Amino acid sequence: MQAAAPAHHADARLLAKLERAFASYAGDDGGIDAEALRRALGLHSPLLARRVLAAFDRDGDGRVGRDEFLDGVRALVFGTDREKLAFAFRVHDTDDDGALDRNDVFRMIALSLAESEVVGRAAEAPERLAQALFRAADTDGDGRISLDELEARVRAHPALLAKMTRSEAQWIVPNEELLAWLDAPAKRGRSWARLLENRALLAAWLALWIAAHVAIVAATLAAGLRAPHRTDPALLAGLALGRCVTLDGALILLPVLRRALGRLRATRLGHLVPIDDALALHRVVGHTLFALSLAHGAAYALAWAGGHRGQPATDLVAHTPHGATGLALGAVFAVMWWFARAAVRRGSRFELFHATHLLYVAWFALAFAHVPRFALFAGLPLAAFALELAARRRRRSLPATVLSAEALRSGVTRLELERPSGFRHEAGDYVFLCVPGVARHEWHPFTLSSAPERPTLTVHVRSLGNWTAALRSHVEQRHLAGVTEPMLAHLDGPYGSPTAHIFESRFAVFIGAGIGVTPFASVLESLVLRAASGRPAALEKAHFFWLNRDQYSFEWFRELLAELEAADRGALLDLHLCMTAGRAGATALGLELARAELHDAGRSDVVTGLRTQTHMGPPDWEPLLAAIVAEHAPAPVDVFFCGPPGLGAKLRPLCARLGMPFHWERF
Repeated sequence: MQAAAPAHHADARLLAKLERAFASYAGDDGGIDAEALRRALGLHSPLLARRVLAAFDRDGDGRVGRDEFLDGVRALVFGTDREKLAFAFRVHDTDDDGALDRNDVFRMIALSLAESEVVGRAAEAPERLAQALFRAADTDGDGRISLDELEARVRAHPALLAKMTRSEAQWIVPNEELLAWLDAPAKRGRSWARLLENRALLAAWLALWIAAHVAIVAATLAAGLRAPHRTDPALLAGLALGRCVTLDGALILLPVLRRALGRLRATRLGHLVPIDDALALHRVVGHTLFALSLAHGAAYALAWAGGHRGQPATDLVAHTPHGATGLALGAVFAVMWWFARAAVRRGSRFELFHATHLLYVAWFALAFAHVPRFALFAGLPLAAFALELAARRRRRSLPATVLSAEALRSGVTRLELERPSGFRHEAGDYVFLCVPGVARHEWHPFTLSSAPERPTLTVHVRSLGNWTAALRSHVEQRHLAGVTEPMLAHLDGPYGSPTAHIFESRFAVFIGAGIGVTPFASVLESLVLRAASGRPAALEKAHFFWLNRDQYSFEWFRELLAELEAADRGALLDLHLCMTAGRAGATALGLELARAELHDAGRSDVVTGLRTQTHMGPPDWEPLLAAIVAEHAPAPVDVFFCGPPGLGAKLRPLCARLGMPFHWERF
């Protein structure tokens, strides 16, 4: 095994980070005891905390001083491979006799499983995992594993050591400061260039939109300044802002023409329009429109006050039609804007967002009354939106029987529906779903998790708000009451998504977090079914990452993944399953080594029961994605992501630095 890189002991920044970390853990006596270490590391087991403490505690006084902490961290992160393994070895040597016996290994494997809340299957209980490790590592057959024997086995799995070091660094220094210090500095100039290249289409449209506002304001001000009679500056500003409001009022509906955008996506023009960012653009225009409306009203109020001295401000509303309709517009818009915030949409009050957003009808009516000329600009988009609504209502009239409904663990409800007559969709498409038994007039978007080649449709609904929780409760109550009468649902769709471009790629990376796996479930199944039927797609290789916090969340598509593993004879799929709450550091080296030995022997994974081994802890994205880029170079590799915004915001710039086009599925 190779020695570690130089320790950089003189690096003052690293020393300062470690000093701050120690201070955050240490008690009033200037040391860290086992209980403080347990809380700092988020451990459940006091025994596990004592073992980590023992690995740091050189003088055996039951506490870790500043120098012991700094030296231990340096050895763990920057030491030689032997020093890193010695740290893990001391953690596992529960009786401190200098060797690992079966009780040591069994106890640490059981503790590691409990810390990650993994319920091992009967075929791979802690006893069997410990036996697997002993069969591989106890080469002299004396019933004990020495440090040399452990090192020999780890040499066969070099990735374990790197993972252990990085995992421990995450809890040693808060806020991942050490990880940021350890990562090689990116080439900033190239990073920004690639980031712009990755978002060039959106940036171009936003630049065009901003330029239109600047041109409107400049032209209005120039005309006012050239007028023979000097115009009040406040009145001139109000006029310019009002024309910008007219522009945005006409544009606000275009990004929500789902059916028209779906058809546009299928044409060559679809590559020239940022369809994947349509909802984001709708929100940007909406926020801007609200701000401009407030500024427009304030400017005219200021102009009124300057030209009608002595008259109360209420006269602007009471005695002028523009004032009355303008005030009503502001009130309606304020209600819509307030309840359209992310805190409302993504919380338990989605119904408030939906109900108040229907006030757009009143907003447009008041806007036409406020400025009749507004109809010249907004008439065409409004007509297109009316046609869109008519098409939706026509499609929504087709019922779909719910063939089965199951409330899975981790708050997910699985629905299998019959395919309505004439319903055709592509892999990754989504629909709007209405279940009258839950709420007669509510429609919510969900990705179809079944492949187009399947005769039925499936959706997986995670309980995040009132409607999704009510759906789950409805399914559970029907099950408890023994109701066999089929549920009724209505579908609006299908609508295309960013995953529609997947089959145009030659190499792709799919990243799904939690229920964000649903579009990729459909795509992966379709990919394998096409290959099996002799209709291979242009996509030659798919690297699939699925992140879940706990073990139970993998049950959503475990059976599907097992089928794909068995059917994928052409090695089309490269699966990576990550349990982000799992531990993979020095405390879990025994468990990870035993799992690796079982995987090499062809045994199924203890977490999921699949052949693919589950990675414990969050993935280290940069080296993983860089390796995929290198594997397929010089061909481009597209990244398709569906998951929480925080992870997406982290992945987007990383993909830009690596030159990987990034597609983000959002509703």
